Amino acid sequence: MLDVDPLQQRLESPTTNGRVAIMQGFWGQNIGNAFFDLGGKWIAEEVFGAENVSGIQNQQGYRTFHRQSRGNPRNDLGLLNYLDTDVFITQGPMFTKTFEALWRRSFEHMQRRGTKIVLLSAAFFRYTDEEVNAVRRFLKDCLPAVIVTRDSDTYERVKDLCEFTYNGIDSAFFVPKAYKPVKMSLPPYVAVNFDQYPEPDFNIDAPTGARQDKSIAFEAFGMHWRARQPWLQMKLSQAGQWQCYLGALVDFRRLPTHLGGRLVVRPEHRFNPHITWKIYRQPNGIAADEPYTYLTIYSGADLTLSDRVHACVATLAYGKPAMLFHPTPRARLFERLGIKNIRSAPVELNLSRLEEERLAEVDFLKVAMARIL
Repeated sequence: MLDVDPLQQRLESPTTNGRVAIMQGFWGQNIGNAFFDLGGKWIAEEVFGAENVSGIQNQQGYRTFHRQSRGNPRNDLGLLNYLDTDVFITQGPMFTKTFEALWRRSFEHMQRRGTKIVLLSAAFFRYTDEEVNAVRRFLKDCLPAVIVTRDSDTYERVKDLCEFTYNGIDSAFFVPKAYKPVKMSLPPYVAVNFDQYPEPDFNIDAPTGARQDKSIAFEAFGMHWRARQPWLQMKLSQAGQWQCYLGALVDFRRLPTHLGGRLVVRPEHRFNPHITWKIYRQPNGIAADEPYTYLTIYSGADLTLSDRVHACVATLAYGKPAMLFHPTPRARLFERLGIKNIRSAPVELNLSRLEEERLAEVDFLKVAMARIL
């Protein structure tokens, strides 16, 4: 492990004039991928110089409904196996049981050519012992040059694997560096993003005797809120990837246009497949096949309520409050920045601490790559 003092003098020049490829893609099926893609590319450009960094598509095996245990599709070209670069960067919650099936061939091709592999914003997906053991076996066999994690639990499980390992943060927290949102003339609004789970029924200033089973109570805008998700749609959503569409199909509610005196804007993170009746079933729905629309919405919201981790990350990174309605273990990335109660109440991020963390991570990468290349 390489320790870097966050207050050390920063390296002024890029680490290398070599070629750097950073993995990106599958934005349409989960636009949150684009948030850490944009942030990660900004990091790479800071470390290596913008003129040296190029984006490249992710492994084809990550597409929706593909069985990742089979690896990439049988007739896939395997474009990443032919990259002629000095450094290759991949990022996100890649540490799954299927990590080896998707990446072994590409990593072996790259390493035979001397390409340095950097795992940025890396994390486990489920954090089970089976997953951890499978990932560790593969990483020991195809050892990357650098590992930067996005949560402390992942860091503790991989910190012994290579010399240059760092307890970093999710790359999407860098996205305000990469994109300045467009100004809008919308009235004050709440971003309500539920595209896996059903949107809860929100009751504000609900009476004491109101039904409270399986509901979440919290304070926002000086008012008492209670959120309760409909049981049938919730049950279907928890059953699997395609069942959530069935849950949306049988959701006949007419949800409000305003909450807490604010307009409700409803972004949908799944643009592909573009199921119009799901995206626009409720008022003020919006979807796009690029990330900038979403970043503009989240940066301007008075509050984001969502079942998507990266909807909350983007909102927090732009200095606005957010609350997460999902039990996913991938939410451990919030704990890395001192946020532990994001599931029980709207929270805000300490932006001074965030900037210190961003600078420290870039410093680490500059020092590490200067020693490696």
